[in-house]
Amino acid sequence: MTQTTVNPKTSSLELFSQLLEQLSQGPVVLAIVTATQGQVVSKVGEKLLVWGDAKSAGTLSEYTVKAMVIAQSFEVLKTGIAQRMVIDPGNNMFAVSSDPDTSTSLGQVQVWLTRWQGDDAIATVQTLLESLKVSQSSRLVVPLVAGQFPYIVDTTNTVGKNSPSLRNLQGQDAYIETL
Repeated sequence: MTQTTVNPKTSSLELFSQLLEQLSQGPVVLAIVTATQGQVVSKVGEKLLVWGDAKSAGTLSEYTVKAMVIAQSFEVLKTGIAQRMVIDPGNNMFAVSSDPDTSTSLGQVQVWLTRWQGDDAIATVQTLLESLKVSQSSRLVVPLVAGQFPYIVDTTNTVGKNSPSLRNLQGQDAYIETL
């Protein structure tokens, strides 16, 4: 089990506002760098939105990573099935894999792609934006399991990992970002 928690500075009010705007027009893929290994430029917490005909917003530091994520986002937009990409930017290679340890390269970037769509996604983004605007103590939890949708946990009245919603993640990989 891996749970990655990142600094709230990587959250972007602008990016999630763009996500909300695009959701009113159709599905959007949110790609999040969830782990890195070796000598790579990408940082955990970088995000990219992809929708329509390869339109995107956000930041992925490495051009190779961004190009591969945009290309794979079409599959996620079409099927709705979340995917983990394991990218070797030095060799311009990637794999869609549930096992991130398959590469023997010197550098590796893991990116989780999730399709956001519909009223539940809009409500989640609205909650997220409200948390960012009022500096409410919340966490964005992205289970790194196909079929489970990201959600927001209000941690105002809970103490860190003792939150009931975070306890339910035991045994599962998750990306957790403090907002």
